[in-house]
Amino acid sequence: MYTFAYRDYRVRYAQTYLGYWWSILQPLASVAVLFLVFQKLIKVPTGGIPYLPFALSGIILWNYFNYVITQSAASLINAQNMISKIYFPRLSLPLSRALVGLIEPLIGFVILIIALIVFTDFSLWGLLAFPLVILLTAMASVGIGLWTSALSIKFRDLQQVLPIALQILFFLTPVAYSSSLVNQLLSESYHFLIYLNPMSGIIELFRCLLFGGPFNSLSIISILVSMLLFLSGLRYFQHSEKHVADIL
Repeated sequence: MYTFAYRDYRVRYAQTYLGYWWSILQPLASVAVLFLVFQKLIKVPTGGIPYLPFALSGIILWNYFNYVITQSAASLINAQNMISKIYFPRLSLPLSRALVGLIEPLIGFVILIIALIVFTDFSLWGLLAFPLVILLTAMASVGIGLWTSALSIKFRDLQQVLPIALQILFFLTPVAYSSSLVNQLLSESYHFLIYLNPMSGIIELFRCLLFGGPFNSLSIISILVSMLLFLSGLRYFQHSEKHVADIL
């Protein structure tokens, strides 16, 4: 897993002019777009939190979630020549994507700390909770990645559907806006539906710890969904692993 992660790390920004600076520019560019659309045009409420740290706290986790799913979902197909020739633990392929993907959220976390110091008050407990929310994000994204990577062997159309599904999920996730905005559109008895999306509860939990405010107990649903996705994805991947080389 470490070998695959190191290889991906070396080639990720190879032959680019800006190289590893993209790790800094990507979250900043994403926040700039969200600021123009959701703050300047739509003017979504953020509960009094300055928009830069508010958006960064969501986009860092979402970008990691998106990267791990996208990369791990295609990990088996992209390595089919290697898989057909030698045996190695297939699980190391999707897991290595989660490992190398940690580079950007760690850099983004440093940018977030700077934004917090400059723009607003924050809780130290929120910063200390960052490893926890990254772990929960990794569990959710790896779980989905394990499911899609194993299923993509039989159903190649999943590789075409996945980017569309992630794009839709982005707008259903409170990355650029507060979850309270979505809650206003649904009756209280249906609020739990929002938290079936694991990233909704994870991002809300991180913001609650970081900026203060009441803890929403419905976030526990997202945590349980993350664990369920990981455990079920792991089980299905291990079941499918025996036949990967034959199908590819």
